[in-house]
Amino acid sequence: MMLGLDTSKKQGIFGTYVMLWVSSHVLVYASKMPGAPQYNATSVVLITEAVKLVMALAFYRRYDGNAAQLVREVRGSTDLLLQYVVPALLYCVYNNLVYVNLTFFDPGTYNVLMQLRIVLTGVLYQLLFSTRLGRNQWLAIVLIMLGCVCKESPKLFGAAGRVPSALSHAWVLLAFQMVCSVFAGVYNEKLLKKDGKDGRRVGTNLQNAYMYLNSIWCNLAFLILNGTLQEAVHPDNLRAVFSPTVLSIVAIMASVGMVTGFFLKILDSVLKSVASAVEVLLTTLLSTLFFGTPLALADVLAAAMVGGGVALYARPAGGRAAVPSPSESRLRKMART
Repeated sequence: MMLGLDTSKKQGIFGTYVMLWVSSHVLVYASKMPGAPQYNATSVVLITEAVKLVMALAFYRRYDGNAAQLVREVRGSTDLLLQYVVPALLYCVYNNLVYVNLTFFDPGTYNVLMQLRIVLTGVLYQLLFSTRLGRNQWLAIVLIMLGCVCKESPKLFGAAGRVPSALSHAWVLLAFQMVCSVFAGVYNEKLLKKDGKDGRRVGTNLQNAYMYLNSIWCNLAFLILNGTLQEAVHPDNLRAVFSPTVLSIVAIMASVGMVTGFFLKILDSVLKSVASAVEVLLTTLLSTLFFGTPLALADVLAAAMVGGGVALYARPAGGRAAVPSPSESRLRKMART
């Protein structure tokens, strides 16, 4: 089965994840275009994290237990709550940089350049989970990365063959955002798949709640340290935040957060990177349709390379079903529970 998505549940999670991210990038870019109401991006991230927390607790109440059970589980996993400070801080930086970088890049360009994180994800995944990616998977990752670079190669250099100075600062921020994304994603997966102190695994909904609670504190601290707390609660900012476009962004980003937790629980960080590569193709198409972004030969070549990389990633080595290593079998067993 393509990419190992052998159940409707896995296929639904993968497809939903891709479509939500594509929609969010298009909407954020539209909200930052000239003429759109100005708003404080951190306050939008803060509201989004609060909505995620409410959703996670509602999911816990619906599927996992009552309030008394929630209190017992929190008391028995306070160490895990504190461990979520690390990925929450990284995601805080990442989420705020989404709004910053989409003022410099159109959605297609942004998605393409972000795929340079794929190789780092593969390396980190091997180190933290003591497992190996196959030859086809590594070739696929490199092919996807090269396809993404090919897509924007005409724009990466000026006429003199040098990087335009106007974009240098933006690319530094983009590179930092990539690092935050990779470390946060893999660290989050590590926490989602670890056992509790008593051998029992803490449920995904409660772990999501831990993540979002820490994210709220991180974003509040960011507003205070940056001296923009008053700006965030100013009536003009609140009017812009509660506009239909920005509220749609909040709703989509909150849903993305919920889906990401289940994505990492049931699938893995490498497939998450492949999903991001698929986003490139869809975002490029929508960017052309909605914002008139030109579709050049480099875009067509990149689409072929990324598509080929995805197909190669799904192909077992030697043309037959690959036998999972003990560590891979353990990860799959954990993902099913």
